[in-house]
Amino acid sequence: MAYLMHIGFDNSARFWKNVFYFEYKGVRFKLIQNNNREWCNVLLTIVKDSSNIELENKTYLTASEFLSALSWEISSLAKVWYMGKWGIGITEDSRLKQSKCRIYQFTKIPFFKHPAHCCISRIAEIDNEKQRDALILFREALSTNNDYLSFLFFWQIMEIGENDPIGWINKVYYNVNHGKIRIQKYDYDRIQNNGQKLGNYFKDDCRDAIAHIHKRKVGKTKVKTDNLNDNIRIMISTRVIKEFARFYIKDKLKVQKHMNLVRKKEKSFPMYVQEKRLIKHSYKKAYEDKYEQYILKKWPDILKNNTN
Repeated sequence: MAYLMHIGFDNSARFWKNVFYFEYKGVRFKLIQNNNREWCNVLLTIVKDSSNIELENKTYLTASEFLSALSWEISSLAKVWYMGKWGIGITEDSRLKQSKCRIYQFTKIPFFKHPAHCCISRIAEIDNEKQRDALILFREALSTNNDYLSFLFFWQIMEIGENDPIGWINKVYYNVNHGKIRIQKYDYDRIQNNGQKLGNYFKDDCRDAIAHIHKRKVGKTKVKTDNLNDNIRIMISTRVIKEFARFYIKDKLKVQKHMNLVRKKEKSFPMYVQEKRLIKHSYKKAYEDKYEQYILKKWPDILKNNTN
């Protein structure tokens, strides 16, 4: 029996319109943006069989992957969770256009000011499971308000693909791509690595110290969650390792391509396609951002006024 699945999500970005329709990897969704000071946003999708656990899991994973790709693309904080079932007994030919949100829940991430008029027209392309796992971990690391948990998520990203995080961090920072890591000198100068290389410090004094608070050997750095110095140290270390995790995703896992939201015909259902397909086929942009059109129209006047 079919039902309307509700998937809640928070997003620090505000979209330029409140309702979008799209198809991502074979699943059709309706995105509803609510007032994030009151209720979370919602993804709606029709699940054809409420007793098919595998289908439910696949649908939820597809939604989670989409929001990870979107969060990565627009650099926003995003959190995803399952809200439940509603409308068991709806017909399988029910349309998303007529579907309405029936479950409302409070937001789960802190409210952040973020530039409005963001768009879902382009997202990161996810080719494999490693890329998906990395972007999901990156999304969760950003959305939590706990630096200790964030650090562990960022560290786990660099373990994907049987990588040695210690050696990779040291190689990147000291030998190869130091200039490509966006680390503020102020943060790096405040890291208390006690003469260790950066990768070794992250592993021993941060990752292991957080994961094994009560099992540290004598002489090893310990972490106390209510200690001010430890809080500041982990906060700064988390900011630094975040940039290594970001670079690892781009450079090592090759998350560099994109997918675009388009229509085959003027009134067809919007869907995400790979950029390489845009070259071979004729597609129309799914949604024309009116704010973007306004800016483009007024841009000559804006430049003229700024020049004067």
